[in-house]
Amino acid sequence: MTVGENTIQIPKYAFSEPRRNLPGHTGANTAEDYFTLAFAQAYHDRQAQVHRSSKKTKFCFAREIPVNGYGIADLVWVAWADTGAHSFPDASSFITQAKPTMRAFELKLYNWRKAMTQAARYRYFAHQAIVVLPFHICKNALPYIETFKRIKVGLWGFQPEDTSITPFFTPRPQKPLSTRHYHQTIHKIASMSMPSLPIA
Repeated sequence: MTVGENTIQIPKYAFSEPRRNLPGHTGANTAEDYFTLAFAQAYHDRQAQVHRSSKKTKFCFAREIPVNGYGIADLVWVAWADTGAHSFPDASSFITQAKPTMRAFELKLYNWRKAMTQAARYRYFAHQAIVVLPFHICKNALPYIETFKRIKVGLWGFQPEDTSITPFFTPRPQKPLSTRHYHQTIHKIASMSMPSLPIA
């Protein structure tokens, strides 16, 4: 992604994408892809403001992470506190010692109901699942904010024009519903994230 001097590289996990087999697919980025990239850059730049009380200042991230049975997360962010260790011998040691928090984001330009349904599945492997919509589309979802709260899925608004992020509801981090899928996702991110996870 290229945005000024402080650009970030946001890798995509290497896997066979079903949508590439659809008629007319050109491989070009869609408007939703650009929305996701713009949000990732803004979140990278503003996460200290968004998570003011968090002490987890180390992080890595990747796009379109497939988790078997639970969909493909548009953006996965892993944050952890500085333990003083430069690296960990394996993913299990990293999980045990650094106690990372995994956030899985589902971004949509219009269909907030579909986004909410997809994000709910991410709770199986992530500590937090969050839907991100254009700010003006959030007004359609906000009357159902109690539903987001009940299923523990966050709702954030994002405005690409000024890169502002507005969290309407952010669920407290909770243990992923599937420890196995959480570990598998950490392994995937360790193989291709930016910045790299500190795993030898």
